[in-house]
Amino acid sequence: MGTFIAILFAAFVFYFVIKYAVRQALIEAKVNESELSAQVRANNLFNQIQNIQYEITADTNSNEVKLKAKEIYDTSFDVLVSDMADEEKVRQLKIKENEMNMLRSEDRI
Repeated sequence: MGTFIAILFAAFVFYFVIKYAVRQALIEAKVNESELSAQVRANNLFNQIQNIQYEITADTNSNEVKLKAKEIYDTSFDVLVSDMADEEKVRQLKIKENEMNMLRSEDRI
Protein backbone atom coordinates (compact mmCIF):
# COMPACT_ATOMS: atom_id res chain seq x y z
CA MET A 1 0.00 0.00 0.00
CA GLY A 2 2.95 2.36 0.71
CA THR A 3 4.26 1.96 -2.85
CA PHE A 4 0.85 2.79 -4.30
CA ILE A 5 0.68 6.02 -2.28
CA ALA A 6 4.20 6.96 -3.36
CA ILE A 7 3.30 6.38 -7.03
CA LEU A 8 0.06 8.35 -6.61
CA PHE A 9 1.95 11.21 -4.96
CA ALA A 10 4.61 11.17 -7.71
CA ALA A 11 1.91 11.20 -10.40
CA PHE A 12 0.19 14.11 -8.65
CA VAL A 13 3.44 16.12 -8.48
CA PHE A 14 4.31 15.19 -12.08
CA TYR A 15 0.88 16.44 -13.23
CA PHE A 16 1.47 19.89 -11.74
CA VAL A 17 5.02 20.10 -13.07
CA ILE A 18 3.83 19.29 -16.59
CA LYS A 19 0.88 21.70 -16.25
CA TYR A 20 3.23 24.51 -15.21
CA ALA A 21 5.71 23.74 -18.01
CA VAL A 22 2.99 23.74 -20.66
CA ARG A 23 1.56 27.00 -19.30
CA GLN A 24 5.01 28.65 -19.40
CA ALA A 25 5.62 27.38 -22.93
CA LEU A 26 2.31 28.86 -24.12
CA ILE A 27 3.10 32.21 -22.50
CA GLU A 28 6.55 32.25 -24.09
CA ALA A 29 5.06 31.37 -27.48
CA LYS A 30 2.63 34.31 -27.25
CA VAL A 31 5.44 36.70 -26.34
CA ASN A 32 7.58 35.46 -29.24
CA GLU A 33 4.58 35.76 -31.58
CA SER A 34 4.13 39.44 -30.78
CA GLU A 35 7.86 40.09 -31.22
CA LEU A 36 7.84 38.24 -34.51
CA SER A 37 4.81 40.22 -35.62
CA ALA A 38 6.66 43.50 -35.02
CA GLN A 39 9.69 42.18 -36.92
CA VAL A 40 7.50 41.19 -39.85
CA ARG A 41 5.84 44.63 -39.90
CA ALA A 42 9.27 46.31 -39.83
CA ASN A 43 10.51 44.15 -42.70
CA ASN A 44 7.36 44.86 -44.72
CA LEU A 45 7.72 48.60 -44.18
CA PHE A 46 11.35 48.47 -45.26
CA ASN A 47 10.38 46.56 -48.41
CA GLN A 48 7.76 49.21 -49.20
CA ILE A 49 10.36 51.95 -48.72
CA GLN A 50 12.75 50.07 -50.99
CA ASN A 51 10.09 49.69 -53.69
CA ILE A 52 9.20 53.38 -53.54
CA GLN A 53 12.89 54.28 -53.78
CA TYR A 54 13.28 52.11 -56.88
CA GLU A 55 10.17 53.69 -58.37
CA ILE A 56 11.43 57.22 -57.69
CA THR A 57 14.84 56.40 -59.14
CA ALA A 58 13.27 54.99 -62.30
CA ASP A 59 10.70 57.76 -62.80
CA THR A 60 12.61 60.95 -62.06
CA ASN A 61 15.38 62.77 -63.86
CA SER A 62 16.21 64.97 -60.86
CA ASN A 63 19.45 63.97 -59.19
CA GLU A 64 18.40 65.90 -56.08
CA VAL A 65 15.25 63.79 -55.70
CA LYS A 66 17.20 60.59 -56.34
CA LEU A 67 19.75 61.52 -53.68
CA LYS A 68 17.02 62.38 -51.17
CA ALA A 69 15.32 59.02 -51.87
CA LYS A 70 18.63 57.22 -51.44
CA GLU A 71 19.23 59.06 -48.16
CA ILE A 72 15.82 58.06 -46.80
CA TYR A 73 16.43 54.46 -47.93
CA ASP A 74 19.86 54.36 -46.24
CA THR A 75 18.45 55.77 -43.01
CA SER A 76 15.65 53.20 -43.14
CA PHE A 77 18.17 50.40 -43.54
CA ASP A 78 20.11 51.71 -40.54
CA VAL A 79 16.89 51.69 -38.50
CA LEU A 80 16.05 48.14 -39.63
CA VAL A 81 19.42 46.70 -38.56
CA SER A 82 19.73 48.76 -35.38
CA ASP A 83 19.42 47.42 -31.84
CA MET A 84 16.31 49.43 -30.98
CA ALA A 85 13.08 47.71 -29.98
CA ASP A 86 10.99 46.28 -32.79
CA GLU A 87 8.01 48.55 -32.06
CA GLU A 88 10.31 51.58 -32.23
CA LYS A 89 11.67 50.30 -35.55
CA VAL A 90 8.12 50.04 -36.89
CA ARG A 91 7.38 53.59 -35.76
CA GLN A 92 10.58 55.00 -37.30
CA LEU A 93 10.10 53.07 -40.55
CA LYS A 94 6.51 54.30 -40.82
CA ILE A 95 7.85 57.86 -40.62
CA LYS A 96 10.43 57.09 -43.32
CA GLU A 97 7.74 55.52 -45.51
CA ASN A 98 5.66 58.70 -45.19
CA GLU A 99 8.70 60.81 -46.10
CA MET A 100 9.33 58.64 -49.15
CA ASN A 101 5.67 58.90 -50.22
CA MET A 102 5.79 62.68 -49.83
CA LEU A 103 8.97 62.81 -51.91
CA ARG A 104 7.31 60.71 -54.60
CA SER A 105 4.19 62.89 -54.66
CA GLU A 106 6.27 66.11 -54.76
CA ASP A 107 8.29 64.78 -57.66
CA ARG A 108 5.14 64.08 -59.68
CA ILE A 109 3.85 67.65 -59.31
